Amino acid sequence: MITSQRHPSRSAKSGLLSATFGFAFALAVVAAPLHAQSPVFSEDFESGSLNKAVWKTLEVTNATITVQSAQVAHGKSALQIHYPKGEKSFAFIVASHLPDSVRSHFFGRAYVYISPSVPIGHDVLLNAGTAGYPISNFLEVGASRGKNIMVSYQQNAADIPRNETTLPGAVYPLGRWFCLEWEFQDHPDRVTAWIDGEPAADLKDFVVKPRAPRPTKADPAAKADPAAAPAAAPAPAQPIVPGTDLVKGFVDFSFGFHAWGAGAADDFDIYYDDIAIDTKRIGPVK
Repeated sequence: MITSQRHPSRSAKSGLLSATFGFAFALAVVAAPLHAQSPVFSEDFESGSLNKAVWKTLEVTNATITVQSAQVAHGKSALQIHYPKGEKSFAFIVASHLPDSVRSHFFGRAYVYISPSVPIGHDVLLNAGTAGYPISNFLEVGASRGKNIMVSYQQNAADIPRNETTLPGAVYPLGRWFCLEWEFQDHPDRVTAWIDGEPAADLKDFVVKPRAPRPTKADPAAKADPAAAPAAAPAPAQPIVPGTDLVKGFVDFSFGFHAWGAGAADDFDIYYDDIAIDTKRIGPVK
């Protein structure tokens, strides 16, 4: 089931109050906290399939996306990303129509199950950023070393020098469901993550440093030509960019898996359930 935040209109409220006092008053008292607690966006996969009006899919080579019922955190269905041995591929579900209230700052929550482990290297679990992944700029919750959570800013858009800022954190639980929470900010840029309510990583107060150009190797056998034009002046160094407004707004919200390195040593699966996004921290399913 996919839900979005709705608030009762003034006329609806007036109608409740003008109805029979006891029944109407009870409805008003019960409804208020339910509306206040509803996240901006949520997905529990209980329909048994992906709603194509909400989600688009990115599947490269043999990684696959399935809504299944054999492994779930709550209810009867959850998302499964199957990642084959040795593949350099990725698979994501992507939501691109979330409201403006979460375009520059939001909190997320998802239940995650990893089995048996993640590949050693830089892996992406979820991200939010500009359109066109992986040729895009985004904030990310990923994995490193085959076991640790890693949060990062990834600068991969086509019109800007490629760069990244990463921070490893706590060890991921394996072989069980855990509650993964995160906070993405673009002004200033910051990624904070929690695992089962405990702090797991916090990337903040960073700058994007320019990548050093590759040195050119001179031919040791070449002789200087006195008539040759003087060497061109070196290009000016790229500025160090403070970590603020780097993404310039979250457009795509993606959940899945991507191994940037050599691929997986064995087949593995990652599952997602009870995804939610809001303007405040959401917490576990109650």
